[in-house]
Amino acid sequence: MTREIANVILIPSYNELEALPDLLKKLESGLTKRECLIVVDDSEPKTSTKIKESCLDILKSSQCKFIFLTNGSKCGRGAAIRQGMIFADHYFPNIEFLLECDADGSHRPEDILMILRFPSIADLVIGSRYLEKSSIRGWSISRRVFSFILNKTIPRIFDIEITDITNGLRRYSRNALKTVIRHPQVNSGFIYLSEQAALIKDANLLISEVPIIFENRVLGQSTVSSKEILSSLIGIIGLAHSRLVASRK
Repeated sequence: MTREIANVILIPSYNELEALPDLLKKLESGLTKRECLIVVDDSEPKTSTKIKESCLDILKSSQCKFIFLTNGSKCGRGAAIRQGMIFADHYFPNIEFLLECDADGSHRPEDILMILRFPSIADLVIGSRYLEKSSIRGWSISRRVFSFILNKTIPRIFDIEITDITNGLRRYSRNALKTVIRHPQVNSGFIYLSEQAALIKDANLLISEVPIIFENRVLGQSTVSSKEILSSLIGIIGLAHSRLVASRK
């Protein structure tokens, strides 16, 4: 069975009772029996059970394989992604690509499928919100400014020539996947996205970007707390410092 799976779509989830089932409903018709959807859910057990049941009901006639992993408490987006990556690498050792995306509907199904099947030899393909043909819909001015500053600052810290290092819609080759999971994780929150990109760049693997339309969630509420944002920012400073120290040795 594992040999039949060519691609894995990995989705971290936390309290997405509405948004995740809605996303899967829109996405499943574009997937084949050679694809596997893996959800890593951090919700408390009762909520997680409800989410799983809704997803199974939506996907009962789908061709794709579906796996739902539960943690029982919030471990962070980055921790969930790493857990899913290690799981996929172990159970589907012959996959060609692993794609990650958000559960809240901000990544459109058509963009997810476009990046999954994008004809590129790049080891990391990022759906960028900041290319000429990209757009962001429904964000407040403050969120736009915060994201813009992060995506101007972090790539400079790590010397990576990309426009969007914090967006969670991206596709990894097998080489990129192996590169990421063989390094200890520093950040468990959303800044793990930047950590992953830095590891792939340091391994001299190819990174490319494609434009997407990013839409602010319309179902549910944001699950990223101010505490997690602060913790992630501190984490990225620590990561940058450790990399600077290592480069001087």
